[in-house]
Amino acid sequence: MTVEQHDDLIIELSFYSPSQIHMMVIEYHQCPNKGDYQYPFYEFLKEKLEIEGYWKKVGLA
Repeated sequence: MTVEQHDDLIIELSFYSPSQIHMMVIEYHQCPNKGDYQYPFYEFLKEKLEIEGYWKKVGLA
């Protein structure tokens, strides 16, 4: 993930309430593949927020 993608992901996450973010963290911790360290939290968020298509449109992908 590039620095620009990371920054955009944080901006997108800021639109959610603390309780919504908390629920996302809980969901991440329940993922079966989180323990293998190949699925970092930012990758989970990228999929959860479905942001990759937007990045392609704006040239961040």
